[in-house]
Formats: sequence, C-alpha cells, structure tokens
Amino acid sequence: MRVIIAIAALNLIACSSTLAVQQANTKVLGAYTMFAPSTTETPNIYARVIVDGVLTDASQCPSLISNKAVTPMTLRAKRPNPAHFPVTVCEAKLRSNTAYTVTNSAFSLAPVTFDPKKIAVFGDTGCKSSVCKNNSAAEPFKSLTAQGAQQRPQLLLHMGDLNYRGTGGAISGDTYAYDAGDGGYGGASCGLNDTYYSQNALNSPRPDTWSNWQADFFFATRQLSTTAPWIFARGNHELCSRAGVGWFYFFGPGAALPDAVDQQQCPAQGDYTQPPKSASAHIIVQNSYTINLKPLSIWVMDSANACDASADNGLTKVYQQQYQRLNVRSELLKTKPMWIMSHRPIWGVENPTTKDTLNVMLQTALKRTKSGQLPDHVKLSLAGHMHIYQSSTFATSTARPPQIVVGNSGVSLSNTNAFSEYDYNLDGENAVVNTQGKFGFLSIELGKGGKWQGQFLDENGAAFLTCDSEISDKKAVCLAK
Repeated sequence: MRVIIAIAALNLIACSSTLAVQQANTKVLGAYTMFAPSTTETPNIYARVIVDGVLTDASQCPSLISNKAVTPMTLRAKRPNPAHFPVTVCEAKLRSNTAYTVTNSAFSLAPVTFDPKKIAVFGDTGCKSSVCKNNSAAEPFKSLTAQGAQQRPQLLLHMGDLNYRGTGGAISGDTYAYDAGDGGYGGASCGLNDTYYSQNALNSPRPDTWSNWQADFFFATRQLSTTAPWIFARGNHELCSRAGVGWFYFFGPGAALPDAVDQQQCPAQGDYTQPPKSASAHIIVQNSYTINLKPLSIWVMDSANACDASADNGLTKVYQQQYQRLNVRSELLKTKPMWIMSHRPIWGVENPTTKDTLNVMLQTALKRTKSGQLPDHVKLSLAGHMHIYQSSTFATSTARPPQIVVGNSGVSLSNTNAFSEYDYNLDGENAVVNTQGKFGFLSIELGKGGKWQGQFLDENGAAFLTCDSEISDKKAVCLAK
C-alpha cells in the first residue's frame, strides 16, 4: 500500500511539473473562490483565476493542485472586449473541504465549507478617482479587508458597488450613464423609457475597463479573497451601462461548468453617437438564486435596476415575480433560517426629516405578491447602496426581518455623523432606525438554531457597533458599542 501511495505521489508531482512548464508564460493576477447556484440542491463552488493576457486555449490556464489531484481549469465564456479587458478568467468547480494551490503562482485557496461559522460582510467598497490616485489600491477598503482576513471568515458577502473609479461622474460633458433613476438621473420612468446612454456603447469615450476593476477590487482583496468563498450582490455601479461588463465576467454566478446555471452577460449597448431611445432592450436583471448552506440559506436578488423613489415602470413587475418565486422556493427550505441580500435596501431611511425612504420599487413589488410579505423564516435582510451604516428593526409582531445596511466599506461616506437612533414609520410599519457615518464591515459569528452575533469593525479592527439576532421589543438589531 505504501508503494502504491508513493508512486501516486510521484505521478502527481511529475504531472504538476509538466503543467508548470506548459504554463510558464502565464502570469496570475488574482484568484478567488465563490459560491454559485446549481441545478442541484448543493451549491457550486468555483475557483476563478485572472490571468494576464488574452488566452485562446484552456491548456494555457493554470491548474489547481490539491493533495488528491490536479484540477484543470477552463476558459470562462463570454469574454469582454480584449481592448478594454486584456486579461482572461479561468475557472473550475471545486470540492469542499479541500485546499488548492494555483500552479505557477503564489496563490493558494483555503478549503471551502458548507457549514460556515464566521461571516464577513462588505458593501460599497470602491474608491472615487478623486480620492485614490494613480490606480492605487482602494482605501480604506484594503485596510478593512486586511482586518477581515484576520477574523478568519469562512464566508464573504459583498452587497454590491465594487467599482466607483470607473463609474463616477459623467461619461462626457453633462451626459450621464443610465442609473435606474438613482442620483437624480432619469425621468419619471426612472430612465427606463428615456434616451439610453451607456459607458459600454460603441464609440463610448469611457468604457468599463480592467484597470479600474484591478485597482478598486482585486488589489484591495488579494489576501482576503483566498481565505473564503464570496457571494456577490450586483450594485447599480455594476449596471450594464456602467461596470456591468466586468461584473458579469468576474462575478456572474453562471458558468459552463457541471451543474451550473446559464452564464448571463450584458446585452448590446447601442451606439453612443446615436443612443437608443429606450433602455428596455439594453438592461438585464439577473435571475435571483439561493445558496443553501448547512446553518442557513441565502437568497440573492439583483436589485441594481430597482428605482429608489418610484415604481412607475415595468420593472416593478419583474421584482414582484422574483419575490413570488422566493415565497415558493422558501417552502422547501423553511426548516432553517434564510437571509436575503440585495444591493438596494427594501426599507431604508434616506432622510428622516423629509421622510424619504428606499426602496419604493422593491416595497411596492413585495406588497403586490400574493402574501404581501417576506416568508416568515427570513430572519435578516442585508443591503448596501447607502454610503453609511444603517439598521431598521421592526416590531416583533410584524413579518419584516431586521435590515442592516452595510454601505460603509470604502467609498466616500455620505455623511460622517455620530451614532443616532430614532423611531420611524417606515413604509407603514413602526421601526427603530439607527445610523452612523463611519467606515467598517460587519463580522458575524453564527450560533445554534439560527442565532448570531456580530460587530462592525473599523480599519484598525476596533469594534464600534454590536449586533445580535436576539431582539426584544425595545431594542435594535445593532447598537453603539
């Protein structure tokens, strides 16, 4: 038996050496793992490796070496324009509880578990070009990810808006990209039926590019992304009119791998010199999906196109259908708690003085479902979009779970106000709302029976908020430390 094992080990070493020679000219720029939906009840685990240059054959991809086998990688399909993205994503499906190294690189991928105990949550993490100069790594996001890695998480959640450097301001002059009405751009229909301007249209002076993705995300997460798998929500900065091309290539949950769902991509974006008269044919709403883990399930919704302050176009029906599918799907998973993650919060308070709330379209879509509410076993709603921390805790007699907005993980804060708390009638229900303008991320530790505790940590690893799933009638889900 020892002889057989020794021969197998020698064969693996020989095979690894041969691969290393074949791939000697391959320069690996980044590596990460992610959970993705599957055609079975067990989520897929992907490894994705970013390689410098435009590869034309899968044999040029690096391989993944474990203590049991050599796993080849394949070229990810639907590559963006090489002139804007002179890199290649190679991908492979992984086994759980197995460590891998990436050939011809310094990258190693930690084992992935379906039973995570520690979770790190980030949101709105890029860096505006006016703040981060010369393609430097996004800060303070990089510092926050360093603290996150020290927490040794087993699951990473990103609430969307990863690329600000490539999507801020006008495309040219006073022409702004379609943004579903957010930020005041777009008409009464949230821009859906207005002239459609896209950064990724033909002849656009400001297309989505690899260099911005590298600076805003991959430089900052080099250490963190190899420690645990990601689940990504898509933000409005990743709309197809902005950085959606890169988002679907790097982080889209579909793939041409075993048991994978279909890979989606942005549709044609028209011609910038003769822009389309409507956005309808040029946007995409990613299919919602569930990641079914041992302690909980996570439902991921693409709310990038949801209008913050209006429900006056056909997209409301799209989100209504997604919520209806959630209610059907959740019946199969009601024995465990469910969390939902969506870039735009269902219930956010933008301005308590003027009573402006987010998100009108999502609120309306949910009310129009047959039940008019989320399933009872949805115990937490996670979001980003607002460039602060905010939580909303509803009376325990209602069907609304607490919501935590993690929108403070790197991009310039919308305010730097100290912690404040107030009672608020939020979309017809009384809630305790608190907020704080301070950079941070949420570190969560799961307990038994769906219970959890968490802390918001700053760039130095200091806790400034504590959060807890055990909520009394007069207590918010998060409190100042």
